[in-house]
Amino acid sequence: MDYQVSLFMLGEVARLTLAAIFALAAIHAMRDWTMFDGIVEQYRIAPRWLAMIAVRSLPPMELAAAGALLVPMMSRVGASMGMCLMALFTGAIILNIARGRASIDCGCGGVRGQKLSLGLVLRNAGVMVALAVAGTAPTSGPIDGMTVIGVLCASVALIALYFAVNQLMRNFQQFSAISSRSRS
Repeated sequence: MDYQVSLFMLGEVARLTLAAIFALAAIHAMRDWTMFDGIVEQYRIAPRWLAMIAVRSLPPMELAAAGALLVPMMSRVGASMGMCLMALFTGAIILNIARGRASIDCGCGGVRGQKLSLGLVLRNAGVMVALAVAGTAPTSGPIDGMTVIGVLCASVALIALYFAVNQLMRNFQQFSAISSRSRS
């Protein structure tokens, strides 16, 4: 397999995986607007009126990034949108950790009760690397049955890994909290 074909397949895996992650995060937020409003508000980064705009615009932007990542001709736009969103989310996490406010809910799609941590910053950095791959990989290449199966299986595995890592970080946080209470 030559280098260009490998880059094409890697890009396809990144695009499908990231599209699913962004779409699922958006759906999670839109399922409960009130909860999402509370999460955005607790970051205390913007005035209330601006936070309300963010609450109503961030999930549709995540869906737009997901949709654009799925269309080869739009994948660079989708990767750019995703990169901007991840930079915003990561900056908000870093700012609140620096303020000493790590005990707030991160608002990460699908995992309730996950607190801010450097692990989230590292996870987001990994997502941004994947977005860079998705945005720079060739958008066309040879497609046969085995390529499709390989790309789909790799994407499903990475999506599962992403959510498993989120859950493990949350479990670790809860275990640490229980452990510290039992020592007191």
